[in-house]
Amino acid sequence: MQERILNIPNLLTLGRILLTPFIIYAILKHQPVLALLLMVIAGLTDMLDGAIARYFNQRSIVGAYMDPLADKLMLIGSFVTLFVIDQIPLFLFIAVVFRDVVIIIGAIAYELVTHKLEMEPSMASKATTFLQIIFVLATLADMAWQLPGDTIQFGLLWLTFAFTCLSGIQYMVVWMKKAVTAEDS
Repeated sequence: MQERILNIPNLLTLGRILLTPFIIYAILKHQPVLALLLMVIAGLTDMLDGAIARYFNQRSIVGAYMDPLADKLMLIGSFVTLFVIDQIPLFLFIAVVFRDVVIIIGAIAYELVTHKLEMEPSMASKATTFLQIIFVLATLADMAWQLPGDTIQFGLLWLTFAFTCLSGIQYMVVWMKKAVTAEDS
């Protein structure tokens, strides 16, 4: 990985971080169409930063940490805000926040103990992030246009909840195994 911090992928990721307060503000002001538009722009920057980093060999350690952080900030901000305005149930809110707190605390603890933290999201984690984004988008679309089909939203709610819990457990198990292995060596 290159060490250049200021490159196009990292600037796109920074842009996504800077969009997050505007997404939260739009949700709080009950402007779901604007929030949707901003989320789509953020999603495009997320796709572009990774593609550009790979294609032009501009991957960096800073980008490897900043990209998931940008996702976490946007998703946690969206879930907290949607919970505050009564658009998502308490159990999903707790699961999403608890999982991310566990991941952050686990990452910090792992780095302090081993000094070998590498950001390697699992397939379950990527699926969870994807489902959480789709859930937020579907919730915003429902707020904007009162979409028919509560069964789809209901199914998406439970699928998001299940993947959030499973990937959180997976992170705890994987990091505990890595920490034990690192202590033994």
